[in-house]
Amino acid sequence: MKTISPNLINFSAFGLVGLFSNKVVISKTGIVHAARTNCCLCESRCNYNGSSNKGKHILSESSNSFFRKGQQYCPVCDKTIQVENEWLDEIVASLNQLIISQVLSLSEQLSEEEIVNHLKETFSIKISKSTIHKIINTSNKEFEEIEFDYEIKDNFYGYDEQYLTIEGKRAYRLVFFDMKENKIIYEKIHYKFSKKILKQILVEVFGDKTPKGFVVDMRLEYPSAFKDVFGRKIKLQFCVFHLNKLILKEYQESLKVGKKIKWSLMHYYNMYSLFNIFYNRSFELKILKKMMESFKQFKTNLTDEKVKFYVGKYKIDYKTFERQKQEVLEIIENRFMKAFRNILHDKKNLRKRRKETLQIRTIESTKKVFAEISNEKNIFPKIIQKRIERIRNNFEYFIASEGEVLTNNKLEGFFGATLKKFRKKGRKCLLSFSALLKRKRAKQEGREYFQKFTIFDIAKIFTVLSLFST
Repeated sequence: MKTISPNLINFSAFGLVGLFSNKVVISKTGIVHAARTNCCLCESRCNYNGSSNKGKHILSESSNSFFRKGQQYCPVCDKTIQVENEWLDEIVASLNQLIISQVLSLSEQLSEEEIVNHLKETFSIKISKSTIHKIINTSNKEFEEIEFDYEIKDNFYGYDEQYLTIEGKRAYRLVFFDMKENKIIYEKIHYKFSKKILKQILVEVFGDKTPKGFVVDMRLEYPSAFKDVFGRKIKLQFCVFHLNKLILKEYQESLKVGKKIKWSLMHYYNMYSLFNIFYNRSFELKILKKMMESFKQFKTNLTDEKVKFYVGKYKIDYKTFERQKQEVLEIIENRFMKAFRNILHDKKNLRKRRKETLQIRTIESTKKVFAEISNEKNIFPKIIQKRIERIRNNFEYFIASEGEVLTNNKLEGFFGATLKKFRKKGRKCLLSFSALLKRKRAKQEGREYFQKFTIFDIAKIFTVLSLFST
């Protein structure tokens, strides 16, 4: 039997993978033999006799060979003997685990086909899509039984639902989020959802403990469901972020002309007056007021000669002078609004760098600003007037936390981090989706779900592979 022997080129490799012990012999054909043994029946010395073809590993296709476990033969008993080989078993297990770790890590962001292409392009490793699927599916089943411990504290908890389509069916991803500890305490997929189911989940998650309160969006069934479980004194904070999104959406609907939305500086000012109720948006209102005054001054000073200048500058095609003048005013006002949006963007980035948030108004200040808005509600579109009335009717829910927490933004951020839109549409299996969520949570809590490899571990594995390729 021809074997691979150490030489000046591979000497260090033999030392790295522990082949100087004479306990393991590698044949030129890629068979890994243990030291020759004696027959368990007649005690005669056995001979090497090819391989049992056991120990095939994940990389067998890409390396053009695979670790085959050598078998031995007793010439006296005429019996083939399967010999254990711990060295080979350890190498194969490490190799398989390395690939499993890579696949599971990549599965958070890539599809199975993308993982196949990634491994092929970066490592020249050829693994079939079915193998990738088997690795992920095995891990998914292991995660199915994992439960996470949590402790109910005297904090505010965010609650929200995310609507999904899984296996062609409508599903609901229900989540409770500790707003102070910044961690998920409950996350599960349900195919049915109702007030009754929500109450059952509240009892399951919180038991006989009552937290400080909850932050929820403005669904009508929430107050009664939470109060049925925790009593009428439970604090329920309506999410102001959801409120502001509704105000923006309704404002856009009111300003639609055909397919276009016709904004003006005045509309911006009025909308930010509403945003100013619970958060201090005085800075934005001050900027808008200055822009409105500048635009008014521009409009006053817009002579016929200036109109002709802007018609040439912006290449306006309208023929009548009045229509040309109107277009000039629209262009200039749009430039002001664009400048305002740029200021908002820069201001937001500045807050992020400084790790600051918008200033929350005191309850007294909130009530005062809302009273002023209510007195002037006729300046708003009818759909916004109805929204103001809804705020009035549920005002206690918007100030329930007394400024401690006004939004579910942390929970929304968690949704965004764990489930991109393309992933949301692509999930077809409840098992795989649930496992994806649990992997994300395990990662958030510092729990490892795949083996980490050092550079030395990787070097050892691929050194063995390089010996087999010689």
